Amino acid sequence: MLTIVCGEDSISSYNYIVDLKRSYREKDYEIYHINSSDFEEVSKWMGESSSLFSQKKVYFTQGLNKKINKKTGIKFISMLEKLILSKEVEIIDYEENTQARFLKVSKGVVIKEFKPSQNIFKLQDSLIPDNFKQFHEMIQKLKENTDQFFLFTMISRHVRNLLLVKMGKTPSGMFSWQAAKLKSQASKWTELNLLSFYDGFHRIDKAVKTNGNPYSVADSLDILVSYYI
Repeated sequence: MLTIVCGEDSISSYNYIVDLKRSYREKDYEIYHINSSDFEEVSKWMGESSSLFSQKKVYFTQGLNKKINKKTGIKFISMLEKLILSKEVEIIDYEENTQARFLKVSKGVVIKEFKPSQNIFKLQDSLIPDNFKQFHEMIQKLKENTDQFFLFTMISRHVRNLLLVKMGKTPSGMFSWQAAKLKSQASKWTELNLLSFYDGFHRIDKAVKTNGNPYSVADSLDILVSYYI
């Protein structure tokens, strides 16, 4: 059995992985962490340790989706499909910041996707010059029950996409309607302001990592945005 934990809400998806490990420990499972490059070894380990009285095992891996390509060949995909259908093994794959629609999976895979709330997207849409009041009101409400680092990441990523579109580039993995919406929003900005705005996120990130920031991440984000919208 293969379960894939994914989604843009990386904070919630990671916490879910932590909770899963805790749950398996409570059920007296043996927990193994394997690299996606060593994934072929799972079936071999199963054969070597198969026993009626053996302890239950669960394998945690990450980035398995990248391994499924033309280079891996039919042998790897066939082995993976057998593990998916097997009731003797449980595999948890973590695909950080990956939407379910980008997964290259077979039938029988359990997918647990963590999506940002619609309010996060509304917050991104409010990033328009002279619109700080609306942004400020929204972020004050969101930070009450949303991880501040996740808010920071989502806004930073959105400003980066606005900058890319302003420079004539289309962010990878976007639908045409999403790119058109970004282009419309980016038209309200100058490239210089977006570049300066985006650089501000790097300054906050550095200050947080070096403990040189007297404000919370959410408050720092609020202050930064106040200079640009």
